[in-house]
Amino acid sequence: MVAKLGGSVITDKTKNSSYRSDVTSALAEEIASSDESVVVVHGGGSFGHPLAKQYGLSADGPLQASTGVSQTRGAMYELNSLVCKTMGESRLSPYPFAPFDAVAASGPVPTSKWLRGLLKAGLTPVTFGDVTLQKGGFKVLSGDMIILELARILKPDRCVFALDVDGVYEESSRMIIPELTPSKIRRMHLPRGTDATGGIALKLDVAARAAALGTTVCFVSGYRRNEFSKALRGLDFYGTIVRA
Repeated sequence: MVAKLGGSVITDKTKNSSYRSDVTSALAEEIASSDESVVVVHGGGSFGHPLAKQYGLSADGPLQASTGVSQTRGAMYELNSLVCKTMGESRLSPYPFAPFDAVAASGPVPTSKWLRGLLKAGLTPVTFGDVTLQKGGFKVLSGDMIILELARILKPDRCVFALDVDGVYEESSRMIIPELTPSKIRRMHLPRGTDATGGIALKLDVAARAAALGTTVCFVSGYRRNEFSKALRGLDFYGTIVRA
């Protein structure tokens, strides 16, 4: 299966480069105790997003050739190192890797075999949103889009998004929507958010597309470790589930 640790969960987005080791540790412990083979993707939070925004790097904006590429990537590597250190202290054996465009460009067969080989060896592959070189310049490859690529090539039973909220809310209230379908998501009016990677609108678009491929997508609070654990294990949880 695949789990996305949201940047707003594992970092404090109100303070640049502020890592929440206690929250990450709790999530890592639940992954370790789930007995699931999990590929982990984490967001940029207060490490990558401020720099990407400062230098005009985004997932859907014009391609940029920017001096901010090195700084943004450096911040993401720093955060990835912290996440992997925490995971290693939580009975996991993390295998960090930068996407490099590998998920998008190397093709489904070699990438799938490589990742399954790591999982079979008892490792936990850990990757993250990155800045990639495309024709004409640099662009953000968001962790959410990596999730979609992993859903395509690994065809996991579940993808679990650990968010800083309990799930997806009704548009006119603060009530959690317990279940969504791809068709219902397409009819929703969604705010894009202010970060460099598309916010909840992109997450739900990814969820709809992953669900259409046969993967169940779970949106759950990363601060409720018991609910996160239930989602990992395929049990009923408090949050939002997306399936076709």
